[in-house]
This record gives sequence, structure tokens and C-alpha cells, in this order.
Amino acid sequence: MCCDRISELPDSLLTHILSYLPTKDSVKTSVLSKRWEFLWLKVSGLDLNTMDFLPYGEALLSFMDRFLDFNRGSCLQTFKMKYCRYTEIGYDSSIRLVEWIPELVHRRLQHLVLENRDVPRRLDIMPDCIYMSKTLVSLKLVLVGLKELKFAVSLPCLKILHLENNYFRHDNYLCYKEYVSDEGRSIIENLISGSPVLENVTLEAFIKDLIDWTNVPQCLSSTLEYVRIGVNIMRYKAGIKLVNYFLENSAVLKKLTLSCKNSLTDKREAESYKKLLTSTKLSPRCQVLVD
Repeated sequence: MCCDRISELPDSLLTHILSYLPTKDSVKTSVLSKRWEFLWLKVSGLDLNTMDFLPYGEALLSFMDRFLDFNRGSCLQTFKMKYCRYTEIGYDSSIRLVEWIPELVHRRLQHLVLENRDVPRRLDIMPDCIYMSKTLVSLKLVLVGLKELKFAVSLPCLKILHLENNYFRHDNYLCYKEYVSDEGRSIIENLISGSPVLENVTLEAFIKDLIDWTNVPQCLSSTLEYVRIGVNIMRYKAGIKLVNYFLENSAVLKKLTLSCKNSLTDKREAESYKKLLTSTKLSPRCQVLVD
């Protein structure tokens, strides 16, 4: 008779292995045996796609409630969610991001990825705790709302920041792909200035308003090594100025990439934008690439 050596491994090792799987696959292991029945509830992260919970309704709420209740008081390293609120069967109200995120951040969350797959028709504005987390190491937000900040960001551990096609509330309207609030306070400036150990920044959006940094954020002087900018930004004077700013002030920058992702611009046209970058690179090792 074959021996089930994998099941003999300690819980800590098994849950570590399960943490590399999408949550739907991790849950499937619960039917293997009694030994595996509750192991998926002990993983240190969630990787969810709301399409796995069709038909929408109470299934997602029940899942999240069960997971959070089972792990009450424990830390959570990673939370990833791809979601779409509007489907063929209508609007899904079970995605309660604004309620879940404070609980996740309270559990010393390190990695947060939220990817909205549909054009927003309601406000999923990130709560204040996102901007004040003492444990976040990476933050990726796609098509979700950024708050008009009335305070200074404090993200002392953040190393990776990815912002893509975000929006914020302006006079009860959604302003898409803009990073400057109605008060002229740059959301980009606040996020980067409040992240002193930032190493990697991705910005995929339009920037039409000039951003005027009077001071060089700490991370540009000491830690920022990789910047990825959507080539669409280069169509505006403000975008060119922003890219030049990174080149002029990033002391240890290794690579600045102009990304053609989500753009109709081909590489040949994107290469022409490089000629608009007139700044002298502060970092002698920095490469400017088109991808």
C-alpha cells in the first residue's frame, strides 16, 4: 500500500504550498480527506476571482465571512481579487470591498491586489486605512477609486506601487484616469512622498494636469529602481514633465519603461516619445526602454 507522505507534512508547510494556488483550487483540496478538510482555511492569503462564485449572491459573502471568522485575530499576508460587479444576471452587491479592506489591513496585510474588470458605475473608493498601513509591501489597484486625500500618506513598508486606470470622486461624479484632485493636491505626489522605501512604480493612466513637486521624495533619492509609465501619459505635456522628473531626480533608478499596454500606440511611435525626454539622468545606470 502506498504511503501518503504529503499528508504527513506539518500544517505550516501544507498551507504554505496551498498559498501558491488560486483560492478556488486550494478549496478543492478539502475533499481529499479529513486531514485536508480545513487546511485551506489556514492559508496566509486569498486569490479570488468573483466569476468563480457564479451565480452571484450569498456565496461570496458566506465564503468571506467563514474565512475571516475562522482566522479571527491571525495575520493575512496576501489578498488578491479580480471582480466584475455587472454581469449577464445583473448587479452583484456581494462584493463589499469597503467593508473587507479595513479588516484585512487590521490583520497586517502585506500584499493587496484589486482588479476591477468592468467600467465602474458605482464608487469603490479605497478607505483611509489603505493610505496609512504600517505593513503593506505591495499595492496594485486597477479601475478602483482613489480617495481625495486630506492628509499625508504614511506607507513605511511599501516597495511596489501599481496604479492603473483609477478614478476619484469629484462633485459626486467619477473622474477617470486622473491623479490630481479638485484641490490641486497630487495623489501621485502624496502616495510616493509617503512611501520612503518605494522601489518599483507603475502608472498606467492619463495625466493632464501638471504636477509640481517642490521637494524630492525620499524614495527617489535612495530606493526607487524601476518606473513603468503608460505611453498614453506621454501625449500630454504633464506626462512628459512627470517622466522627466523621474529621470532628473531618481538617484538609483535602473530602468524607466514606456509601456504600450492598454494603448493603440505601436512601439515605433512610442520610441519617438523618447526624444521628448530632454532631462539629464541623475542615475548613470538608468536605461529608458519601450515595451
